[in-house]
Amino acid sequence: MTLPFRRRHHDDESAHDRARALTSIEMLEPLDASEAGWLAGHLDGCAECRRDREAFLADRELLRSLRDHTPEPPRDLWARTSAALDREARHRPARPSTSSASRRFPLAPAAGVLVLLVVIGATVAPSIIPRPLSPQNTQVAVAPTVGVQPTQFTPVAARVGWVRQTGDGSWELVITNVGAVCPVAQSGCESLGEDVHGRPVALGNSPASVSISPDEHTLVVESLGQGPAKNKILVVPVPAATPAATPEVEPTGAPASGGPETAPASPSPIPSSAIPNGVIEIASGVTVVGETAYSDNGNWLAFSARPSDGSTGPDLYLWHVGDPTAVPVTTDHQTYFSSWLGNQVLASSVIVPAAPLASGDPSTTPPDPSADAAASTTPPVEAHPSSFLLDPATLVRSDIAQPDVWLPVVDPTRRFVAFWSGTLTPTADGLDWRLGTGSLVLDGWSTGVATTPVASPDASAEPAATTAPVGPVGSPVAIVEGPAAAFTGKFDPTGTRLAIWVADDHDATVGRLYLQVLDPTTGAIDPSIAPLPGVPALRRFSIEAGRLAWVSPPGQDGQESSVQVLGWSHDNFGEVRTIPSKDLFIVR
Repeated sequence: MTLPFRRRHHDDESAHDRARALTSIEMLEPLDASEAGWLAGHLDGCAECRRDREAFLADRELLRSLRDHTPEPPRDLWARTSAALDREARHRPARPSTSSASRRFPLAPAAGVLVLLVVIGATVAPSIIPRPLSPQNTQVAVAPTVGVQPTQFTPVAARVGWVRQTGDGSWELVITNVGAVCPVAQSGCESLGEDVHGRPVALGNSPASVSISPDEHTLVVESLGQGPAKNKILVVPVPAATPAATPEVEPTGAPASGGPETAPASPSPIPSSAIPNGVIEIASGVTVVGETAYSDNGNWLAFSARPSDGSTGPDLYLWHVGDPTAVPVTTDHQTYFSSWLGNQVLASSVIVPAAPLASGDPSTTPPDPSADAAASTTPPVEAHPSSFLLDPATLVRSDIAQPDVWLPVVDPTRRFVAFWSGTLTPTADGLDWRLGTGSLVLDGWSTGVATTPVASPDASAEPAATTAPVGPVGSPVAIVEGPAAAFTGKFDPTGTRLAIWVADDHDATVGRLYLQVLDPTTGAIDPSIAPLPGVPALRRFSIEAGRLAWVSPPGQDGQESSVQVLGWSHDNFGEVRTIPSKDLFIVR
């Protein structure tokens, strides 16, 4: 007998699975001497499996105790059953009957009885059997567990949002509060989703990336082209959280079946000549490099993009809300958007070293047959990055004086900055850059304000005020050890939590996500607190007040992806996740 247990990383997974399987079997029949001896030895050295065994035994005793009394259904049972039937009818597409037997069999009463039993079970014994839900109705929440009861707590004002694909191929946006999380060190705290209605959004073709405006009124979608159709960057309106009386859905020719709450029709891929009503195409034929992001005031959108045909590297693009298209503001094909500092753009460019001049006259010097072989063994040229601030309205540029600062991210309080301090090496195709020699560091940030005047040796002269240059103060501390080819960094609003995503390949979609806890005064990293020491995660993540959210890679633990949340209140940390689903994009 084998049971599907949760897999663990950095551990002897087969031993844990065997221990839990034997624990389940011994509740039904005696184990033979060799199995009993192995299990006893494993439990002596594994506290986690001991706790799970105690939880299994407590579950069995609790279930057996139900034999002694008949559960009393709640008074509002029928109201809740009726509501569940209504929800099921809305989400289930109508299918014509295919046989006379199916027309004669009364399916509706049977479905009603089934839903009634499910509601009774979920209502009377919610702490015994968690309710399984559809991946299309997923919300971050925590289900009660039996045996070891985790102490849950509510993060500080934590909200999270994501886009997911529904069963009919359409897309919807879900934004919800994180009601509770379970302490990371607590065993037995598994999470399930609760029923939540997402808002339909017209993303068109499969998106490569999705981000959201600060007011949550629009999504920015990188929509991949199909066939001759080009990639597009679209600004998509988000419906109000409360559905309108009549959904804005293009007629499909099929009769409506439910009135105002009828589910919207599945959108078709966006052809090159058609854009859905309300959607703005701000760029076409380009591929986003990095992320798209709105300024703090929501008036500007910034991103880097290169031609989809790979003819050049990326340039910096800006889009002002209300304008018809985004505009490239650089032409060097080596500029990368990093982040916003308030309402100013932080970006980096690459200083490409000049190619060495060939010796001799190429018209008279015969070709060297060994030149290609020598070139293949020559170490890649290292380039030096430089960074700058840019005012989107005036395009006034302020260079950061310190060299070798790549993709800096400044915390919202403007005290600290995280960046790659070092060189870059070109990728094989010559269109991108990977991290070279250096390290990911945390440093103090100078805003460039005037410092205290320094007294002049000439007593008759007025003291001259000095101004510190804008940029890192020059006291870097390494924050993530080990090799890396690409990274993304983000601070929380307080500047005391820094999330860093690191990958071993520059174009990888899966990497390792870390969370560092900073001292609010000194910026020192507290080594005693490691709430997230490098978990597998997709590239795009979100950090806000009280929580960090990311999407787990598909296939991890044998499951589809899920939205995972690390929440905190002061120095207490807890986790929660949605049930697995396909095609998830973190947006908030």
